[in-house]
Amino acid sequence: SQWASVSKSPIARGRHLRSEAMAESAAPAPDEDVPFDMAQFDQVLALPALLLPAQRVGELQKVGKLKELFYRRRNMRNVLPAEGENSAGFKLMVLQPGTVREALPEAAQQLLDSGVAQFVTHEMRVGYEQTTAEEALQQILPKGVDVPRGFETVGHLAHFNLRDQQLPYRKAIGRVILDKNPCLKTVITKVGSLSNEFRTFDMEVIAGRDDTNVTVVERKLKLRFDFREVYWNSRLSEERVRLLDQVAPDDVVCDLFAGVGAFALQCAEKGCTVHANDLNPAGAAAMRGNAALNHLEMSVTNLCARKCVKMLGGLPALPARSTPTRVHAIMNLPELALDFLDAFREMLETRKSTLFSGSPVELVVHCHCFAREKDNPDAEIHPRLIAAMGCVPAGTRAREVRDVAPKKNMYCVEFSLALGCSAAGAAAEVQAQAMEGDAAKRQKMQ
Repeated sequence: SQWASVSKSPIARGRHLRSEAMAESAAPAPDEDVPFDMAQFDQVLALPALLLPAQRVGELQKVGKLKELFYRRRNMRNVLPAEGENSAGFKLMVLQPGTVREALPEAAQQLLDSGVAQFVTHEMRVGYEQTTAEEALQQILPKGVDVPRGFETVGHLAHFNLRDQQLPYRKAIGRVILDKNPCLKTVITKVGSLSNEFRTFDMEVIAGRDDTNVTVVERKLKLRFDFREVYWNSRLSEERVRLLDQVAPDDVVCDLFAGVGAFALQCAEKGCTVHANDLNPAGAAAMRGNAALNHLEMSVTNLCARKCVKMLGGLPALPARSTPTRVHAIMNLPELALDFLDAFREMLETRKSTLFSGSPVELVVHCHCFAREKDNPDAEIHPRLIAAMGCVPAGTRAREVRDVAPKKNMYCVEFSLALGCSAAGAAAEVQAQAMEGDAAKRQKMQ
């Protein structure tokens, strides 16, 4: 035989999992609500191994080709104390199944040829604690039911969108995810779809504690919110970075569908003047709390986006500059944002600003939307632009953001409008200049 001897060791244990006594119990404790039999994961593996003096282990661990052959499994060590008679001072280096002596690197061959080391079989018991989440679910779920491809992590919460075929096994799926991810405390699955004006959805807690108040850290900023009450999507973090790169510290940012304030706060941290708005009262409340939490200043409103644009028109005129201030309108509501572009139609037609008391601005619009066809998204986007604004603004481009689902691709429609000073803006500017002149006269008299 190619293996000279056999050694045995008990099942390996992970520090954060159950005690050995509980794991080996024939039946789980009633309050654990285990939806599957732990014993089904138990097996004994016959693995090739090197038996050698403990003082020689270090030199072999540095051999790159041998490290590639080490057996690697969750919560299991591949260097173990040897057991049995005359095993004191010896170690076992456990190798991948199917490894033969001839495949070992020269350093190991020399130890074997000299009799310092032996090529042996090591019997290792493995169980649930040593499986990955995917391996466990492959064994638990019946044939024909796919293992969930992934989940979104939101603070201590795991968010699944389980399919109909997976829902009967949701408790088992949730339990496995908690067991294999100690940092998670709550597992939920979406029930239904995003159908209300706040973009929230019904959800079911399928494992862990019923606690949807989470804390998320993005670009060193802390965001606290109730995931059940507001819209949040971790997958948009890269898009927020792309948008942030287009914003300068002296720009004004108007985030019309700001959610819990992730992008608005990043702009405020960059030094921008920020006006953040969301129709959802819970979102507006979260933004105010997150601004205070991160010691940042921005104005927060709880309005319809169209009303918010009108409200921006009534704000004081922007400070005079040699070039118009850039004002970014962020519109991240992909299902409907294109329709809200009618709030800027008058400005497009007249080329006059109605923002900030008619101040001259360079309005830069970033409007997110969905399109079915990736080959020609403009065929779907342009008719909606025309319906909202009367035309497709010059220089409009649709930048691809991400694939959400088959035939559902997310884009960011971007264009800029140079808007001159309106009559109201001119009057405000004259008034401001007059006030500055009066102030200068008073100072001279004094």
